[in-house]
Amino acid sequence: MIVNAALGTVLWSAYGETNNGLDPYFSDYALTNAAISGAVAGACQALVAAPAENVRILLEHGFGGHSWSCAWKEVFRQKVDPSTIPKAESLNEIRQLRSWFHDVGQMAGRGWDGGGGGLWKGHCGSVRYTK
Repeated sequence: MIVNAALGTVLWSAYGETNNGLDPYFSDYALTNAAISGAVAGACQALVAAPAENVRILLEHGFGGHSWSCAWKEVFRQKVDPSTIPKAESLNEIRQLRSWFHDVGQMAGRGWDGGGGGLWKGHCGSVRYTK
């Protein structure tokens, strides 16, 4: 809860400061000012959130192989000759990989499942804090 409050503070502080700093240059272009301010705020939050997420994963799972980085390490360590894998198994693995890529894409925000609502909330929040 404390970390989320800190991340929210970083996000809105960065947005407010950037918005105020750009206002003399983009006073006639409110959408441009909001877009640039939002991008800077998102970047600042990401810089703080990434280490916080790593600490959360470490506290929840320890140093075991439960994170996505451990999964990627395992993929690159495996030495399997592709010609020895049966075709049916290979096709099944490709389908699972495609499904996994789709899931990751949705979590990363590239999908439209709920994305419109997030965009609308962000727009309403930015309009509320502009002059």
